Amino acid sequence: MSIPNAAKLVSAFRSRGDDTRGVSLESGTVLESKESHMVMTARRTAAARNDWRSLSPRAVGEPAADPVSVTVVIPAHDCQGELDLALAALAEQSHPKDLLDIVVVDDRSEPALVLPGDLPVPARVIRVEGGGHGSGHARDVGARAATGDVVLFLDADIIADRHHVEAHARWHELIDDAVVLGFRDFVDVKGVTPSQVRAAIADGGVARAVAGRATEPHMWIEQLLDKTDDLVQDREDLWRAVVGASVSTRRLFYQEMGGFPHFPRRGIVDTEFGYRCFTAGGVVIPERMAYSLHQGQRSFASRGNEIARLRAPLIANHIAHPRYRPSVRGRQWAVPYLHVIVPSGMADFVTTQRTVDDLLANDFDDLTVGIVGVADNPEWDLFVDYWQYDGRVRLLLDAPRTGFPSPTTMLVPVGARFGPEAVGRLVTRLRAWTHGLISVSVTGLESPVELWATRALSRSLRSSDGNLRDTARNLFGEVWSAGSDFGVGLDAGASDVGRSGKRR
Repeated sequence: MSIPNAAKLVSAFRSRGDDTRGVSLESGTVLESKESHMVMTARRTAAARNDWRSLSPRAVGEPAADPVSVTVVIPAHDCQGELDLALAALAEQSHPKDLLDIVVVDDRSEPALVLPGDLPVPARVIRVEGGGHGSGHARDVGARAATGDVVLFLDADIIADRHHVEAHARWHELIDDAVVLGFRDFVDVKGVTPSQVRAAIADGGVARAVAGRATEPHMWIEQLLDKTDDLVQDREDLWRAVVGASVSTRRLFYQEMGGFPHFPRRGIVDTEFGYRCFTAGGVVIPERMAYSLHQGQRSFASRGNEIARLRAPLIANHIAHPRYRPSVRGRQWAVPYLHVIVPSGMADFVTTQRTVDDLLANDFDDLTVGIVGVADNPEWDLFVDYWQYDGRVRLLLDAPRTGFPSPTTMLVPVGARFGPEAVGRLVTRLRAWTHGLISVSVTGLESPVELWATRALSRSLRSSDGNLRDTARNLFGEVWSAGSDFGVGLDAGASDVGRSGKRR
């Protein structure tokens, strides 16, 4: 059974089955509002891998053939002065004002934050009183209230140059799943006023407002871009470049991948958001025309070691990557590296047991197995009796379309047997990232074992016109291998070896 057939069992993209991050608008109160009319548009294309250079956006300053509306979401806490400068910059954007609005999320500031009286852009303040805290929660509250085609997150200490919003928007005019990153220089803005910011932007650029002052680039971002050819080099960790100070996605894509997390720890919210955007098939695009000034020094620059130490336990659970996760045999994480889907259908218990137990007995154990059955299988109660207490097994009556948020998804037909090192060898092969799909043929089985990069599967599902495999081949590449090359067959597997080491 292939993914296209399994996908017929569901009608919508499923993100995390245990996701509790959804935020109702009741958690915020609208304090100020200037209504606007938004234009919704349809998308129509896709990019291969992370090759954003293959796309051809319009030049900044040219009229948009298919314009998008943008909601700017600004999380803010006790920062009226910084916010005033940020809003002054947004008042002078080149993006059409009838396609722009602003949501400021006041995270319990005292006194409450207010909007300037001369803001020519529709704006409102949502005050968060309870039910969470931190920038991730505030961003998510704002995003759930957004009405634009695109949600652009800006920190309250960001002073955006004139083309900042437009530069973000032009990529979203092309593709559904752009994750656009803005750039910033760090600078002391002491004494700079909102009127000076507006005048500088209107007169040629925001840099004029801080002329003569020392600026510092975001060095670690520049270093990562240099190592990855501006993120075009295909790697599984390109999401590390995502920083919430200036990042945008289409609103529907934001909802699809689950939005910003509500973690209380600093230093993980942006990274985990970028990880899920990328795993959901997002194209991470560094947009230097989306330039801005950051008001003051990076907090991570002064407290980096402390922040890294405090975030390590949480990030290990939610970002499935060896960089953040120690190799501990038998350890179960909130997000496993590999999500295996076994469509058992009406298969008998023993045949399914052999396949699933082979997977669980493998040397690669950072995985979860979803067994997808049907309610009228006469042996389904045996499945429940046997697996209901295993933390790495889920019994499902609906098939997930992908293994998201795990970075790898494997579809395994019932009857396939796996040697003790088979799964690890397959994962190692996929992690070469020369192909987004490895199809493994097993003599005697009608369907192959399919090992996908989840981002390849997600984007292919989003972009396919009906032939998923052809779409995946075009966007990420596919390679076929024989099961014998990896220790996959029909006759025996890892679970046949008992505790004594003898084959059962």
